[in-house]
Order: sequence, then C-alpha cells, then structure tokens
Amino acid sequence: MGAVDKVVVRGEVSVSVILPTYNRAALLSRSIRSVLGQTDGDFELIVVDDGSQDDTATVVGEFSDERVRYIRLPRNRGLPAARNAGLAQARGAYLAFQDSDDEWHREKLERQRCELEAHPEVAVVYSDMYRVGFDGRLMYFRSPTIVCGRLINPQTSFWQSYMLAMQPVLMRRACMQEVLFDEQLVMFEDLDLHLRLAQHHEFFHLKEPLVTYYETHGITADCRKELKARRQLMRKYGRALLTSDPVFLIKETVDVLLKHSLMPIVNQHVTPS
Repeated sequence: MGAVDKVVVRGEVSVSVILPTYNRAALLSRSIRSVLGQTDGDFELIVVDDGSQDDTATVVGEFSDERVRYIRLPRNRGLPAARNAGLAQARGAYLAFQDSDDEWHREKLERQRCELEAHPEVAVVYSDMYRVGFDGRLMYFRSPTIVCGRLINPQTSFWQSYMLAMQPVLMRRACMQEVLFDEQLVMFEDLDLHLRLAQHHEFFHLKEPLVTYYETHGITADCRKELKARRQLMRKYGRALLTSDPVFLIKETVDVLLKHSLMPIVNQHVTPS
C-alpha cells in the first residue's frame, strides 16, 4: 500500500486521544494521569462520558490541564457509540484510544508516533500489553499479527484481529475518514474495526508492552452476548468468507451452535511475566 495522506485540520494537534467511560469514576484518574504523563505531550484528551450516574464529571473536573476535553452523552449508548462521539470531535492527525481502567506507559505515544513517521506506508501501529489479573498476577499479553487483506489468522484459525484491543493502537486519522465503530455489534467492535482497516491498510506490530491492562470484568463473563456477537460477525463477513475462508465459516458456525469457548485462543496470547 502507498503512504496514507495526512489530514490537515484547522487548530490541529498531533494526536487525539479518545477515552470513553461509563460509571468508572473510581478508576478514571489513573487512566487520565497515564495519558497526561506521556513523554510526547502534543495531544488532546477527549473524555466521553457515556451517560454515567456516578462522580465521573467531578473526577474529570479535577484535572486543570487544558488538553483535557469533556463530552457528556445524555444517555448511555454503549462503547462503540461513545468512541464514535469522540471521533466526531477529534482534531488530531493521529488517533489513539484509551480505556477508563487501564494505564499507558509513559513513552507509548512517542514510540508509536516515531514508527508512523518512519514508515509512511503504515496506517496503524500497535504494541503488546501487560495484563493484571483479578488476583494481581502480571501476565504478558501478546497482540496478534495483522496482515493486510487477510480475515483469518492461519495460526489461530480465527479472526486475525481477535485480541487486538484499542488501547495499544495509534493510527493515522486519514484511514478513519469513512470508517466508524459498528454500533450494532454487541461485542468485538474493536476486532471488527481492525478487520475493516486491515483490508486496505498496513499495520505495524511493536513487539513490546506499552500498555497495562487491568482485568475488571471477565473476557467471557457474558457467554450469550459473546455468542450473539460471533453470529453478527459471521453475517457481516459471510459473503467474503465464502470466497476466502469457507472452512472457517463452517467451523465457526458449528462452534457457536455448540457454544465452544474462545479461551484456548486467548491463552495463546497470554504468558506469565
């Protein structure tokens, strides 16, 4: 792929960081501090309050940093919609995403922006993460390998972008001009977004942990929701899979019917640290 054109925006900052949150006031300060403490300080932080009913507004108001922008949605619309609301307000040439209960390492933006500037053909750069479990155990969380034009990873025999979260990603805003998070998906909106971007753009994997992810809810805590999302993805990509990966389409259909867990795939990405 060729270089992605840079978007020029009046009043532009280098990076727009989008941080959606819903009733996470007790954890939010840690997340915001980790963004404000970046060695690369040329950014805006857009905190999107997705209709919280706790002290979220008060917590955000305690930060006097002018780079922080607060947007409150009138009702809870869900994570994809909250991220889209942040995208609508973004002014940066690059886009980054943070969650309200996680931490960025201090050099995250600097390391990733250097890679994007060094590789004009790359639209998205992403890293690995540390993962802190409910019991406090620290694990190394290895992000998947994303290949342009591919849907299924031959090593895992599953969606190639499964287990790539939004927190370890920095992307050129140009590649998101006609792409939004799918608000119809009940889960896996990050997987879906990366799949769509990877059909046309190059990804670059920084194989080092630049984010610490804290478990605050189980990955498969809601089995029914997960199974519904897997069915949604098959409907969305079914026609393409019939051409490129029909075996996966059959296998995943059977796995969903039999309610097979995705934990064996998750475990391929996590090792003790």
